[in-house]
Amino acid sequence: MGFWSNIFARPRDEPRSIATGRVSSAGNTRTTLSPYRSRSAKLLDELRRILDEANAIEFIAKKTPDASMALWNFIRLANQGHQMKFYGVNTRSKGAALTDVENQWREFAARINSISNSGLDGLIDIFHKNGILYGLQMCEVEVNADLTDIVEVHPIDPRTVIWELEERDNKKVWIPYQYGFGSSKIDLSKGNIFAVPFDPDGNDPRGNLVMAPALQAVDSQLQVFNDVHAVLHHQGYTRDFYQINLERMMTYCPQHIKNKPQELQAWLKEQYNNVVNTLKSINPDSDVVTFDDVNRNQGQGGNVSRSVDFRAINELTDIQTLNGLKQLGIFANRSSGKTETWSTVEMKIFVQGILSLQRGSKRLIEEIARLWLRVKGIQAIPIFTHNVVDWQSELDKINVSLLKQKYYAIAVLMGWIDNNTAAQEVMNAEKAVGEPPVDTVRISFGNDSSEIVNDKIKALDNEQKSISKKVIDLFRR
Repeated sequence: MGFWSNIFARPRDEPRSIATGRVSSAGNTRTTLSPYRSRSAKLLDELRRILDEANAIEFIAKKTPDASMALWNFIRLANQGHQMKFYGVNTRSKGAALTDVENQWREFAARINSISNSGLDGLIDIFHKNGILYGLQMCEVEVNADLTDIVEVHPIDPRTVIWELEERDNKKVWIPYQYGFGSSKIDLSKGNIFAVPFDPDGNDPRGNLVMAPALQAVDSQLQVFNDVHAVLHHQGYTRDFYQINLERMMTYCPQHIKNKPQELQAWLKEQYNNVVNTLKSINPDSDVVTFDDVNRNQGQGGNVSRSVDFRAINELTDIQTLNGLKQLGIFANRSSGKTETWSTVEMKIFVQGILSLQRGSKRLIEEIARLWLRVKGIQAIPIFTHNVVDWQSELDKINVSLLKQKYYAIAVLMGWIDNNTAAQEVMNAEKAVGEPPVDTVRISFGNDSSEIVNDKIKALDNEQKSISKKVIDLFRR
């Protein structure tokens, strides 16, 4: 009865504010998608030709290893699975979820995002990717014509949205627009549009491009790689040197040419080109045969020592790149040798960034769920929860769990909270199954404080002494 009591709880004759059909454009002007994808031979040149920051960020995320790994880490860590619960408006405090509504939602979540056939999980990945690359998580919910179901949820590319400050209902608001096929201007506020910016500035609905600082670092990194290749080809390989005896060549030169500088220069160049062309035509495994006026110095000229310390330059660009991409060194195979304490603090900061991203997708999914409930005629409260980012070891989890149990056990035995509250906090149980074994426990705050505790007990009356000796040894040092 819990489910059916919520059906049509909201009157269906209320003013309809739900848009039907789809308003937004796909943002893709192509009508054919080929399986072939072009490869750039000169990444640095192509990157420098891209003027828009968002497009440049997308480019480095697809083409450069560090940016690609950064995006991969964000998306994979941010989507650890999720839970969707629905509660009745008047029964939420009792914790009774509407399981029938949840079953309907699972069917709906499995069929949306049909273009990739990945359901709600794939849609969440798209939201997170747009938030990281373009600073905004945005979608449109398409409702069928008779307002009975949701047809599809369409993610919107933030790069296709133009924001204009307009006055509506006697207040200034930012209105999103798109240009669709045929350059027609589309007012997205007329559709079921939901958007959550990522780290936005004040009075700016677009959000921030969190990877934008990495563009300069990636540019420098690619330039260093090109310079390293040039130096490696110039200094890193041995060469054969051929020396032409100019004095011997002059004895071969015709007499009528020697006294004419221009003809002499042309004749010497011809002899030089003859030697060069002959050497170029020789196969790598062929022997070299020359006259005695050409000397060959084999395997000289290779300078394997570094003229520039590229390791120091790489370390500098690596730090800038990782900072710009908001990554830890360990995630990019660059161990910095930090202590475990500092690594834990860094990981906590990184996870907080993931949680900030998840809060945006949580809000979007709950907005979608509320609209889904309205068109279904169900009055309920949706609660969407991301699974916790699992980065601790099993041993750490067990130790933390034991400390939490000790913490609440002491609180119960000292009379600060009741046993049922401790069971709810520690074991997520509705209530405790019994009382603590107070007849076999005693107090102890460590060996050093045993005399102090004994002195305190002596000063108590008989009833207080009995209670004091009933607390378990939970704080042994």
